[in-house]
Amino acid sequence: MRDKQKILIVDDEDHFRSAMRRFLEKDHLVLEADNGTTGLKLAESEQPDLVLLDIGLPDASGLDLLPRFKEFRPSPAVVMITAFDRVRDVVKAIKQGAFDYLVKPVDLDEFEVTIQNALEHAGLKNEVHRLRQEVERLQGGGQMIGKDQTFLEAQMLAIKSAQSRDAGVLIQGETGAGKELFARLIHRKSPRAQYPFVALNCAAFSTEIIESELFGYEKGAFTGAKQEGKQGLLEVADGGTLFLDEVVDLNPEIQAKLLRVLEEKQFFPIGGTRVKKVDIRIVSACNKDLWQIAEQGGFRKDLYFRLSTIKINLPALRERKEDILPLARVFMEEFNDKYGKKFRGFNPKAEELLLSRSWPGNVRELRNSIERVILLENEDMILGRHFHFLDQGPVEQSSGRAGKLSIVLPDGGIGLEEIEKEVILQAREKCGANKSKMARYLSLPRHVLLYRLKKYGIDLDGK
Repeated sequence: MRDKQKILIVDDEDHFRSAMRRFLEKDHLVLEADNGTTGLKLAESEQPDLVLLDIGLPDASGLDLLPRFKEFRPSPAVVMITAFDRVRDVVKAIKQGAFDYLVKPVDLDEFEVTIQNALEHAGLKNEVHRLRQEVERLQGGGQMIGKDQTFLEAQMLAIKSAQSRDAGVLIQGETGAGKELFARLIHRKSPRAQYPFVALNCAAFSTEIIESELFGYEKGAFTGAKQEGKQGLLEVADGGTLFLDEVVDLNPEIQAKLLRVLEEKQFFPIGGTRVKKVDIRIVSACNKDLWQIAEQGGFRKDLYFRLSTIKINLPALRERKEDILPLARVFMEEFNDKYGKKFRGFNPKAEELLLSRSWPGNVRELRNSIERVILLENEDMILGRHFHFLDQGPVEQSSGRAGKLSIVLPDGGIGLEEIEKEVILQAREKCGANKSKMARYLSLPRHVLLYRLKKYGIDLDGK
């Protein structure tokens, strides 16, 4: 049998508290306080789900007490009560986090509906709090939510890998699966936690910018360089963790320099003649199978082995469907707080839609979708129609033949290089002269594409 929810009445009018107790005590546990001081003590010791808080108390204003009630964890839902409708006080209370308000004399029908809604809201907040506590128990802290066994095993491996100061960790998983969250977890649980965590997305910049970002440069090192020079991220991260996202996109020359840093723990800034020593740990991430790419010549094998002493594979969100609704509820509560909304949950149609979608953007896409709904809608429940925009997004491809490449081979035979060149030429027609777009289309690191363009004499600019 479900435990009764606790309701704390903080009001200095004895007859009002008695009337409310008689109305509520059949289905709820009711606590009473005739002043703010006693109310706070009871809230701290009893952890009520709901507080009915009078604005006018003998020892303090309910408006001043409201933030203190909201500081408790888990925080109760608070409904303000006032003897007359003072709009300014009500607006201020709502802005400070009150769930709703009631005006004396209280209409019992309105009171019943308000209490029911507030307790549902409190129940949701308590569930989120319980989920977070469970996650903290499993991983020793952090904000990652998930019960899927594969996901939990990945968390445990991340925490174990954090015990080392230097072992390279490679995190693999689809875009949006949470690779940077795992990297931050490893740093936070490692002996380097008191030093910087520095992240660099290797796919976001050109080779020249990546090199200057990583190694820094001395003043006057090249045209356009800052007069005072620039400190590189390797130096910024000294003592801590450097996170290289999409490490597969590093140019071969930078791969060679990075390998030297790992082996010698020192480097030269661009244009510099004085060596700089660093003590860092590198955690890297890739949305593809980095070993397979290394086997094909797209990544240095010696660097791969240095980066992947420990390898963590993250499951896609579609592979851990049991985590979708708990994640959605956590995100709903997060954005309720951020935007001052009061969504209480998801209707069955919304839950069905969330569970049936393949979520190609993984947890990031789910979080962004919930934020959009919370920001734009103003109802008390999230409905299926609120996710109308998802119909325009990508869907899982059919397992049939549609969309598959069909190649007719000549009877006399053909070289693989000719086929490869023809595929690149067709990709050029689809993507134009955009090298980055072509690389993504062909699932190749950018520098590998550039090598093959040069090999086959394909000029993108002149076509």
